[in-house]
Amino acid sequence: MPDAAWAVLAGIFMLIGLIGALLPAVPDLILIWAAALGYGLLAGWGTWGPWLFAGISLLCGAGLLVEVLTSTAGARIGGASGWSIAGGAVAGVILLVVAGPLGGLIALLAGVFLLEWRRHRDGRRAGKAVLGTAIGYSASFFVKFAIGFAAIGLWVVWLVSRAAT
Repeated sequence: MPDAAWAVLAGIFMLIGLIGALLPAVPDLILIWAAALGYGLLAGWGTWGPWLFAGISLLCGAGLLVEVLTSTAGARIGGASGWSIAGGAVAGVILLVVAGPLGGLIALLAGVFLLEWRRHRDGRRAGKAVLGTAIGYSASFFVKFAIGFAAIGLWVVWLVSRAAT
């Protein structure tokens, strides 16, 4: 397959990943990163490819970290305890693997709710913690979109640098 076909295929997957930053049911930064890796492995790295891929990797890793930190900050503002946040995160990761991104999100929120309800025996307080978690998680979508856009920008620089050589 010619390099241009690999570039088009990688670009399509990256755009799906960018859209996924705004939709919880679609993988996002991991898909962008995997598309860049696939492009490098299949079309070749070129002179700047390894360096630009390292930048893409750093951006995508930072985006995943931002997602966790913003969700946690929102939960804290909503009154969730550290144990509830950790329990919700563990449930979210388990269901992420089993049921995909939407399942992971539902498990995160349900885990926070159940642990906060067990802690206080108050549905309103548990609901407030879940609302804070959901707001923090929602805010992370916009940050991940910007980071995904920047990662795709580095990939475009990679394409141009390969075409120039």
